[in-house]
Amino acid sequence: MFLISRKNRNAMLVCIVFLLVFTLFSFFRTSFHSADTAVNLWIVAIHADVAIFIAKIISVVFDTTSISILTLLMAIFLFIKKRKAMGLLLIVAVGGSVVSVAILKSLTAVARPANQLLFSSGFSYPSGHSVCVIVFIGLLTYFVWLNWCNSYRVKTMSLMFFVLMTAIVSFDRIYLNVHWLSDIVGGCLFGTFCLSFFIVLYERLKLVGVFETKWFNLVANVTFILSVVAVVSLGLIDFLGYLSL
Repeated sequence: MFLISRKNRNAMLVCIVFLLVFTLFSFFRTSFHSADTAVNLWIVAIHADVAIFIAKIISVVFDTTSISILTLLMAIFLFIKKRKAMGLLLIVAVGGSVVSVAILKSLTAVARPANQLLFSSGFSYPSGHSVCVIVFIGLLTYFVWLNWCNSYRVKTMSLMFFVLMTAIVSFDRIYLNVHWLSDIVGGCLFGTFCLSFFIVLYERLKLVGVFETKWFNLVANVTFILSVVAVVSLGLIDFLGYLSL
């Protein structure tokens, strides 16, 4: 019990620290304007047709709609494997992060770079791609650690994969001039906060036995159905948007 409590306290501390750092960074974000501009101009100098094509594919694979679909598919797999708590965690964490980013973008109202190579509507800060990839792949890494906790090799490889994918997707958004550098930094900070927050919440609920109660199954099933409806609706909206272009 002591070890579990200590682990939860450490996770809560990480959660609080990243929230505070994100808040401070957001408050002073305009101070990084010169760095944003310098990076934006430097990226233009290293553009190449093949690299741009690959970058656009990465951007589509890891956009909000794609991550939502992958989340739903993984949740279905976890539900089938009798891991409803994990499936619900994945749905709530990714869904909550997407909604939170949309709210933050509206509040900050930061315009995207004018020289973007891939049209993206809406505001720029923080980067939704960075947040989503951190939360989604971060939770998958967390699940791997839970199931292979005694395998140092598996834990190390999963952690390296998490860091690598976060770096690739984050750089990809800068390379396409869709985001400023500060958008990526803010996205990584907020994404890490979201990841740690939902893991802390999951561990706390598991500790008090919430996942063993009868009403949990009902909540999990209802949330799953609503998620299917939401993801299908989001996919249809995006599809109709592509047709109208």
